[in-house]
Amino acid sequence: MSGSQPGGFWDRISRRALLGTGWVAFLFSVVGPALANIRFLFPNVVYEEPTVFKIGTPEDFPVGTTTFLEDRRVFIFHEPQGFRAVSATCTHLRCTTGPFVPADGQAKVEHSHCPCHGSIFDKAGNVLQGPAPRPLEVYQISLGGDGRLVVNTNEVVPPDRYFKA
Repeated sequence: MSGSQPGGFWDRISRRALLGTGWVAFLFSVVGPALANIRFLFPNVVYEEPTVFKIGTPEDFPVGTTTFLEDRRVFIFHEPQGFRAVSATCTHLRCTTGPFVPADGQAKVEHSHCPCHGSIFDKAGNVLQGPAPRPLEVYQISLGGDGRLVVNTNEVVPPDRYFKA
């Protein structure tokens, strides 16, 4: 190279080393995208919670109680008429509603508040105050072969349907 000083950078690098570095860079630029394309052929798997799950025996839920299963986002009501499983997922923007509280100035019945935008639901899942566009879902509940209650979140039932154990 003209104009370079003796003992400079280019005098210390051989042509063979420079070409070798170029070939390695070329191989990385070809192999990297090829591996990325191969990885694209195997999509990520999303592991979701099962939609049918067991929650315990009927004796675990005394009559007149409301149990919140936080990990499943479901309320279990055991009323004199039987069992009901009501979703705790607000129908507005899918936030988890809070626990049921006694009647107060906002609602004349036992109710649950959505902390995100203020929707209020009664124990049947009905909307008492918006912006929720529709009631909470009520899921099918049954008794499994082992004597435990089974909730099926794929099966939505009318709010007045109870399971008698």
